[in-house]
Amino acid sequence: MEPSVAEIVDILDHVLAIVQRVPQDLTWQARYSDERELVDDLTDHAGRIRRGDVSRMSDLRFLFLPTGPLCEIAASSGWLDVYAMLGNRFDEWCARL
Repeated sequence: MEPSVAEIVDILDHVLAIVQRVPQDLTWQARYSDERELVDDLTDHAGRIRRGDVSRMSDLRFLFLPTGPLCEIAASSGWLDVYAMLGNRFDEWCARL
């Protein structure tokens, strides 16, 4: 795995670990109807990136937008500080593409 791919996979793995560890409050976002859908989507993104498939990159970028679905979930679920760090890493990664 090249370093840039490893970095985005690491970011997604961190987010997945958080959302699987404790219940998530999905109230303030409209994308996911339940936690299983959230986990499945993040798992799909990570798997695609691992395979070199960037066909859903615009969708992944949307998830990480400020006030995007992941930000809303993080804010209402108590991990906004961690999300901000991961989101900044994600933005830096995207800027290098």
